[in-house]
Amino acid sequence: MTHVRSFRPGFRFLPLAGLLLLIRQPVSAAFLDSGFGARPVGMGQAFTAIADDSNAPLYNPAGLVQIQWNELSASYSDLFSGLTLYSGNDQVHINQSYLSFVSKPTRLGSFGVSWSNFDTTHLYREDTVILSYARNVGDFVPLLDNMLAFGLNLKYLHRGFTLDSATNSDPVFGGGSTASGYTADAGLLFKPEEGPLQGWRIGLTGQNLTRPNVGFQDTDPVAMEWRLGVAYQNRLAPWIVPTIDFTHSDGVTGVNGGVEAWLFHDMLGLRAGGNRDEADTGLSYYQPINKSFGFRLDYSFSVPFYVEGTSGSHRVAATLYF
Repeated sequence: MTHVRSFRPGFRFLPLAGLLLLIRQPVSAAFLDSGFGARPVGMGQAFTAIADDSNAPLYNPAGLVQIQWNELSASYSDLFSGLTLYSGNDQVHINQSYLSFVSKPTRLGSFGVSWSNFDTTHLYREDTVILSYARNVGDFVPLLDNMLAFGLNLKYLHRGFTLDSATNSDPVFGGGSTASGYTADAGLLFKPEEGPLQGWRIGLTGQNLTRPNVGFQDTDPVAMEWRLGVAYQNRLAPWIVPTIDFTHSDGVTGVNGGVEAWLFHDMLGLRAGGNRDEADTGLSYYQPINKSFGFRLDYSFSVPFYVEGTSGSHRVAATLYF
């Protein structure tokens, strides 16, 4: 579900405030929603029960235990392409970036470090640095084997506005134009490899558990978000996986759904999905180079339901496997 970053608009911020009205949603706290990752967004952001690549820290850190290679991934998103916004005399572009490294399993567990960024040119930006850890519960309780995993994120959040002569005197920024805080996420992934529940995946994630304050003049806690995801991979047709996520934050419940299919020996990935805010589609191309190296390219396209004057949002990502 797409949420909008909140602020008290002065004169300089009126054009972006107009975008908030176009989207027609309650203004939400900063850092609430991601919409990051070309692959997850291509299936409507229903990724909590899948979470099997370098996007896992954003949706369910427990999914790191599924990663069998070291992965280095970078992505860039052009949001609301074609929409013309101005801040003073400067044209504003809305974009996201994501950079992540996740390790293959070690005897101590699975690790990851990542950085995400939301940016409106010359106006506002958010940065999040994430340290991730995951492990199979079966390492401590052999009876569970690898069917249950837990994961943790430790996160540093930073946000800031770019001020000019029209906003330097705004009392909102009397204590400064930047704010930061620390918080944590926790996730579980249930994925039985045999028995009557084989093929089912269930993921549960709690994000921003400490609700850190990232306000300027007033208190502005980051909203806690819960995600419950369910996916199913039939052993007779393992190449296609439908998935659904239920989200809850600030009293609002959302539903994200999608499907992913891998064809031609997992070389081509196709996906589609959506939620109440947008319709999504995407594709991937995976190419192994040798037994110890490969790469994947992802692309997704999103059409918002409530924003006019835009040709949609585009996301691209590249991942190296080694």
